[in-house]
Amino acid sequence: MSSFRLDPAVAADAAVVTEVVLALESSLYGHTAFSQADLEDEWLDLDLEQNARVVRDGDRIVGYGAVRELGEFWRAEGYVHPDALGRGIGKLIATGLEEDAARRSARRIQNSVLEADFAACRLLESLGYRAVRVFRELRIELEAPPPTPEWPHGLCVVPFDPKRDALEFHAVHQEAFADHWDHAPRDFESWSKAHLGSERFDPTLWCVVRAGDEIAAGTICTANTDGGGFVQALFTRRPWRRQGVGAALLGDSFGRFWERGEHSIGLGVDAASDTGAFRLYERAGMAPVLGWVMYEKELGDAA
Repeated sequence: MSSFRLDPAVAADAAVVTEVVLALESSLYGHTAFSQADLEDEWLDLDLEQNARVVRDGDRIVGYGAVRELGEFWRAEGYVHPDALGRGIGKLIATGLEEDAARRSARRIQNSVLEADFAACRLLESLGYRAVRVFRELRIELEAPPPTPEWPHGLCVVPFDPKRDALEFHAVHQEAFADHWDHAPRDFESWSKAHLGSERFDPTLWCVVRAGDEIAAGTICTANTDGGGFVQALFTRRPWRRQGVGAALLGDSFGRFWERGEHSIGLGVDAASDTGAFRLYERAGMAPVLGWVMYEKELGDAA
């Protein structure tokens, strides 16, 4: 009989869960920049009792998984310590999260695994999942101050003021991402908790681009994230796309991080995005450092 237990995660598990993620990423890629602070930021708007699980082998945590409710579809992720691979822990996590989602009315579930984790890919395929998307983290190591960005005529960069801008910025952010693949809208409360409520929130790293009285584009950036500066979101509304705004936003973020002493800068991107984002970032000198494959499975009628 298996000694493994799939239990709800608690805040006190953060350090050991981080060790599991670090060990797996390091074994697959030879390096990792993930930290406990990164995990705790991810947990800010996550109900740990409902949506996060740890696998215990006796007193030791050997696996971790989390699932996020996004309406009719849910997104999951899971990690197994490399010392415990091949013992059914990955299957326990994947099926446990899937059962949780189905029981709570999910119609389909997406599960992301590290691109280099071929065993995890085979596992999900054996459970009836199919690969639907690839996401990658790109990074650049700045060796000199970046050039000043050039903004299209009529656009103006202004400081982000949470009291004045938060509601409008949230609405524009959601609008700009609405046509991205499987975008799941976030209400202002959860969005604000994840971004403005984070200890990493620094309004001087955010960019607000205005065209007259309305926001046309912007970025959400955090320092000391995944080993350096991180561009959490970069967006341009439809009327201002294909005018060089994306390149200017990226250059602006590089400049803000350089001034803060953050020379290693990363971001995540949909490798198949039809917005041209991946090509934009590569032209700016960014290169992939790791990736995730998103798998999907139809759950049918809720259990």
